[in-house]
Amino acid sequence: MTPALDALCALARHTSGARAVHVLDASATVLSCAGPGDGLDRGTAIRAMAAGRVERSGRVLYHPVPGGLLAATGRRAPRPEALTPFVPLAELLLAAAAEPARLARDLHDSVVQTLYGISLGAGTAAELLYGNPAHAEASLAWIKETAAAGLTDLRGIILRLRPETLVGAGLATALKGVFETLHAASGLTDSSPDGRPAGWGLQLDADPPVSPQVEEALYRIALEALGNAARHAAASQVTLRLAGDDSHVVLEVIDDGVGFAPDGPHPGRLGLRSMRERAALLGGTLDIHSAPGAGTVVRAALPTG
Repeated sequence: MTPALDALCALARHTSGARAVHVLDASATVLSCAGPGDGLDRGTAIRAMAAGRVERSGRVLYHPVPGGLLAATGRRAPRPEALTPFVPLAELLLAAAAEPARLARDLHDSVVQTLYGISLGAGTAAELLYGNPAHAEASLAWIKETAAAGLTDLRGIILRLRPETLVGAGLATALKGVFETLHAASGLTDSSPDGRPAGWGLQLDADPPVSPQVEEALYRIALEALGNAARHAAASQVTLRLAGDDSHVVLEVIDDGVGFAPDGPHPGRLGLRSMRERAALLGGTLDIHSAPGAGTVVRAALPTG
């Protein structure tokens, strides 16, 4: 998750003109920073999060985000609106960064305790089978009920692992939200220096019928690819396409930026590997077509199920 937060900080710093941009978690710990990593006051950051309002202190602007805080420094404290376009994406990334700790806590508090109880109940039932079969039957019924409750808890945890924007909204709507957030934050003007029209294009079919696992994988791949385009490509045009049928779904992120050699060293190589792994785990493919000066095409093709 750090590369994504790093990309957010770098993009926010570039577009806002700040000297530095930081992302802090709910305990006011700095998770990522672009620019000089000093000048923050932890007490002010905590007060801003507790009050849920923007605070200015000296040369620092503290902008609360659900789950944490964005902080920007400059010769003078930047204006709040300089960070506003980055709030939705920061919220999404902070939620994802918090998932491992929350998952461990939820598993311990619900599923692990339930399984421990089932283990004890099974041992008791085994002993009763030989001495008191009637009581053993009651113990086995309790085990069945407890196992069903544990399964319900586990399903709830799995559901919470999915990005909140996907739950209920669907893949196309979630992609549209991320796309528009990055577009607003990209700083693209009406035309590029060489006179070409600048902008981002969105081509989404109606939601293809995909499984939750495929839906989340495509969402994460799009987030990484769009982040790379915004941070590294220096593109005047970025297009997101989503199309599918009953058997396959295809996601494409296309930019006309500086390009790179896919097999060589480049800033986003770890993210590209992550995208390939996500696609491969679900029986799909991820192809990257790029060359220096020739733009980039990221194409993910996954089975719907």
